[in-house]
Order: sequence, then C-alpha cells, then structure tokens
Amino acid sequence: MLTKIKMMMTRIKITCVLLLILIVSGCSNSSEKTSRLRIGQFIFSDKPVEISFQKKDEKKLQKKLNYAELSDYQDLPSGVYKVEVTSENHVILEEELGIGSSGMYTLILNGILKPGHKTNELSSSMRLHEIVEGEEAIYPNAYLPQMRVLNDEFEVGTNEAKIRWVHLAPGVASLSGESKQENKQVFKSSSSYPKASKNITIPPEKQEISWSLKGNKIPVSNIQLKPDSQKLYTIFLIANRKDYLDSLKLVVGETPKKQF
Repeated sequence: MLTKIKMMMTRIKITCVLLLILIVSGCSNSSEKTSRLRIGQFIFSDKPVEISFQKKDEKKLQKKLNYAELSDYQDLPSGVYKVEVTSENHVILEEELGIGSSGMYTLILNGILKPGHKTNELSSSMRLHEIVEGEEAIYPNAYLPQMRVLNDEFEVGTNEAKIRWVHLAPGVASLSGESKQENKQVFKSSSSYPKASKNITIPPEKQEISWSLKGNKIPVSNIQLKPDSQKLYTIFLIANRKDYLDSLKLVVGETPKKQF
C-alpha cells in the first residue's frame, strides 16, 4: 500500500512539473507574439537604402530597397528594436522603435537624401517641436530624411473597405483627395506633407480617386480603384522622378482585416 502511495505521489510531482513547464513556456511565447511589418522606401534618392531591425545584438530583419518600393509584410516578434537606415554604408537614420504584440505595421521612410547628410539630422524648426507628441509632432523637417511607423490595424464592416493616403512628396503644397463613383462624391479630404489622412470608409465598388493641389482642380495624380471588402488601402503619394511638379507617383499597399 505504501509503495502505491509513493508511486502516486511521484506521478503527481511529474505532472506538476510538466504543467509548470507548459505554463512558463506559454508565458515566454506570449511575451514575444509575432507581429507583421512592411517597409516603404520613399526617401528621394538614386541609391538604394538598407534597413535593419536589431534586437539584443541580433539582426531580426534586413531589407535593401530602392526608391518607391513597398515590401511585403513579414513576421517580426514584438519588442524594442534598434532600427538603422543606411545608404552606401553611411547611417542616415537610427532609432529605437517598439513593435507591439500581434499587430500590423508599416515603417515609412521619406525625405530627400542630400550629400553630407548627418545621422538623424533635424532642421531648426524640427528641434523646436521635439517635445510635441502624436500627429502634431509630424513636421516636414525641411524635407530631410525621416522614419515613422503607421499602425495598419483597422475596423471595418462586412460590406465595406477602408482607404487612407499619405502625402510624401517633398516640396509639394497641401493636397486634396477626392473619390467619385458615377459622378457622385464618395469622399473628399486634404493633407499636408508628410501627414496621413484618417481611415475613410468606402464601398467595395469601382471608383476614381484623384488628387490635386489644394485650391486647384487640375489633378496631379489619379487612380481607378475597385476595392475588396474587409481591406485597408494605403496610397502613398510620392515625387515622380520625371515630372516632379506636374504629376505624382502612387504606390498602393493592401492590408487585409486581421483575423482574431
């Protein structure tokens, strides 16, 4: 009888140890839940730039992108990363960025790369606004290179889509964006460099979207879009190499609704 009790106690101890291992393992996994991130390279430059995400002296993500390239989403564990942007082995930007748990993000790079650029160079007006946070902290910075993270998570109805657009054309005044469907206005909004519009609800039907200089009806860019429901469309308006002032280039990114 005593032997049986000892065997039962041993089994209970083993079971408790296994449960403890599972709990600890679950906690460690939950602390590093994977997010998804893509990168938009909109720093005006003839040369490609290299972007690296480093965590605890280990590179978790590395990309080399040319101007106007938007990468696909890639998995990236949550946490704080040292993000470094280089061009021809020269560090343009260097920051610590926090990536949340189970999120969807876009890292955008914008500005004009000039010879002799210093790492994280700020204009005098930008330095005056360093204490400001949120949307108010987004300034042109005299069109010097910048980086920032967009949150790509969104709420949407079953028969709806979302759209937002980001003005990333240095030197171009405020832009107005307007969508029409069979000559009926779907939305109209404006934005200045380098800000993003709010997420706008649109029907999942074919429509024409055009952008013009604020106060001017002549479009500098347009697109025919037939959005899928349950998706967010992010449209980046950037400088066109050939016709900088007469037209803008569009880069379109799609984000599906996150499945919980």
